[in-house]
Amino acid sequence: MARKMLSLFCAMSFVALAACGGTESGTDGTGKEDQSGKAAGGSSAQEAVKPSEPVELVFHTSTSDTEDTFNGLYGNMLKKKFPNYKIKFVQSKPGQTLPELLAQKQPVDVLYQSVSYYPTMVEASQLQYDMTDLAKKHNVDLSAFMPTLVDGIRNSNGGKLTALPVTNTVQVLYYNKGIFDQFGVSYPKDGMTWDETLDIAKKLTRKDGDKQYLGFASSPANMLGANQFSLPYLDPKTEKATYQDDGWKKLFDTLYVAPGEDPAYKSRVAALKALPYRLELTNSQELAMFAFHSQFPFAVPKDVEKIQWDLVSLPTFKEKPGLGSQMIPFVFGVASISTNKDAAMEVIKYLTSTEAQMLFSKQGIMPVINDDSVKKAFAQESQFKDKNWKSLFLNQPAPMAPKTKYQIMVEGALTKQLPEIVTGAVDLNTAMRTAAEAADKAVADEKLKQK
Repeated sequence: MARKMLSLFCAMSFVALAACGGTESGTDGTGKEDQSGKAAGGSSAQEAVKPSEPVELVFHTSTSDTEDTFNGLYGNMLKKKFPNYKIKFVQSKPGQTLPELLAQKQPVDVLYQSVSYYPTMVEASQLQYDMTDLAKKHNVDLSAFMPTLVDGIRNSNGGKLTALPVTNTVQVLYYNKGIFDQFGVSYPKDGMTWDETLDIAKKLTRKDGDKQYLGFASSPANMLGANQFSLPYLDPKTEKATYQDDGWKKLFDTLYVAPGEDPAYKSRVAALKALPYRLELTNSQELAMFAFHSQFPFAVPKDVEKIQWDLVSLPTFKEKPGLGSQMIPFVFGVASISTNKDAAMEVIKYLTSTEAQMLFSKQGIMPVINDDSVKKAFAQESQFKDKNWKSLFLNQPAPMAPKTKYQIMVEGALTKQLPEIVTGAVDLNTAMRTAAEAADKAVADEKLKQK
């Protein structure tokens, strides 16, 4: 399972792929589902709509998932639950990309991706489909999902329900116990503020013998894409970059400028020509704390096992107490060209059921439903069951910012500026203006191509 989760981990952030060695309303209990996948207060999809004959359902994603990965995460589960369906996965590779499949008139029924990049995939291929009526037809209880998830999907798609969340991630703070022990510094705690975290980081950014240690770093794509201020990269109305908003400056000041005030941190960034990342936490073991997403340890277990580690809830801004990152789920949607939309809705509904979500959670894949028993089961059948996993659920999630089909290109325009800011090659205001101009130009160029 851990090996198969690597592709899921890598796909969660386009920018994070390089680090993987390769190239996102609550319920009071009335919306719980029983172990058959049947929604309380309504009949199951199998009873509501039953195809008259077996069907083939074709799944596709623009991630790096292989057929083995798909089967390990979803396919085997679905084949067992729906023995009368043929569950087929078509891998994205040369000759089988989504545009090529469409040109070949290959049927496609279900598409999945991180919520951040799902619009890029479905809008470019014109395969997005509003599942609102289909979800009602199949008695899908949208109130059973964790807060912000369904609203976030709708806000990115003009109010349309183009997908449903199936698996989830949030941002947390990992730390290397060995470095804290070495310098006699107390471990981080749940509920810290960013000011407290940066104070700890200062105590740990120090040299011991020939080795320089760094107190804190964070993943740019994850922390900015899931930022605690719910800032979108683009204004959803104007499709212009928001990077000169004061909220972005606050984020950059806290996460990157403040650590970069230490000459040792600045020198390391200059040497790396990049920010410290996950390998500096686990492999070179020079980084004491790293803010990253919740799937990280399960994706690269051999790396994290090199250190004594644990995690705490993501630190919060004092002006927004208790507010964590946005959740970044993987979402599944019915393709507009599917001729088996009812069957496709059945399997997506099952993936969101208590039964399926419990299976995910036990293995260390964050659930999307607001069920305490499912949350408490997180990672309890994994090699990391004794870690502080309650930290994933302590903060209130920030509302999901709208995503657009330009997400990847405009994100790159922003993250590209970070090493320059930290090393002092450019001041923050200039960097944000440059990022905004680059993002706006990229969007304008892309629109010209589409004419």
